[in-house]
Parts: sequence; structure tokens; C-alpha cells
Amino acid sequence: MEAREEVRQLAQTLADEDGFELVDVEFLVQGGRRVLRVLLDRPGGIRVGDCAAFSRRISDCLDMNQTVQGRYSLEVSSPGIERPLTSLATLRRFAGQRAAFTTVQAHEGRRNYEGEILDPDGERAGLKTDDGREFWFEWNDLKSARLVVDPWAAHRREGGRT
Repeated sequence: MEAREEVRQLAQTLADEDGFELVDVEFLVQGGRRVLRVLLDRPGGIRVGDCAAFSRRISDCLDMNQTVQGRYSLEVSSPGIERPLTSLATLRRFAGQRAAFTTVQAHEGRRNYEGEILDPDGERAGLKTDDGREFWFEWNDLKSARLVVDPWAAHRREGGRT
């Protein structure tokens, strides 16, 4: 099993024990250093103290199990306001909010889409763009999906009236 999946399973167990939602586990290289990032959430939001306590717990487990070889920095944080959408269940939860999708392969000559999240249809994720068009993608065809902060949403809903 690859290290990322081992970390995900370990983090999921700890998150479940603490009542957190495990949003994502990322391995990155930033500025020449390896970073293991764990994103957590919960109803009402995650606090700094929650992240610090979880970081200590998962760090101890990772060290004990020697899950990740070599030097790395561990970061535990909230997913932020432009959180990644990592499952169809998450899409369902955020249906009606604004998101950006990037597809693995181009569709109709493009890979980037932004609009309102539609309720998933089976294994398909959908967005309704500002011009009213709907775009549907197989979940596995999405390279990434994330919420988008939209300061003009209310303006758009009111039909552009000020």
C-alpha cells in the first residue's frame, strides 16, 4: 500500500475518534521540502487547538508505524473557504454553492469549469454555469473540484440589480 493511502487510513481512524471529517491528505513538495498536509473539518468549523491536538496524535502514530520515510513537515489545518471537494457525498452536501472543476481530459475544448454545484446523478458530478448551461462529468474524470468564494453571488441571484 502506498504511503499516502496508509496515512489516509490512519488519519481517518483518528478523525473518526475525534468527531472530525477527514477532508484530504496531500503529499507535496514546497520550496524543496516534503510536506504532508492533513485537512480536517467538522460542523461549526475546526479550531487551531483541534489541529494542534490532532497533529500531535497523528505525528506520534506516523513515527511509531514509520509510515512515511525520510524527512517531511506535517501540517494539519482546516480546508479553508475554497475547500477541496473530494467525494460525491461532499458535492451533495454543498449542492447549490459555487465551485470550480478541472477535468483530466478536455471536454468541448476546455478543462476548467465554474458554476453552481448540481446534486450528483449516480457517479456523475454537475455544474450549472452562469449562462444556464449544465455540464456533467464522471467523478473519475475530475482532476480537482473545490468551492469558490463568490462575492457577487447575491448580486447575480437578484438579476444584477443594485
